[in-house]
Amino acid sequence: GYNPNQRIATAFAAAALYPGLGTATMLQGLNFGGGSGVESGAKILLRAAVAALLNAAHPDVHYPRTAATIQAEVNAALASRNRGTMLALKDALDRDNNLGCPIDAHGRRK
Repeated sequence: GYNPNQRIATAFAAAALYPGLGTATMLQGLNFGGGSGVESGAKILLRAAVAALLNAAHPDVHYPRTAATIQAEVNAALASRNRGTMLALKDALDRDNNLGCPIDAHGRRK
């Protein structure tokens, strides 16, 4: 599993390419803001990627991507250093993240 204090780079190694992003915690990643530029694109992607990874790893969530797939796709997008590539993947992950979930914010089945 994953925990809120775990460093992002332990799940997404390519986050280390961006100063301060790889050493941020998963919880901090969920709170990353946006903005213009490549580093902001990486933050935007990582916010969606952390949520996607947590969804994929949860046994009660039927997520359309595996954790390994998410990690590979996110690492490739981050390594590209291309904001458009990162935002396109963010959009895809965001769609998957909003498909619906059988558990509530407290981890209980709805």
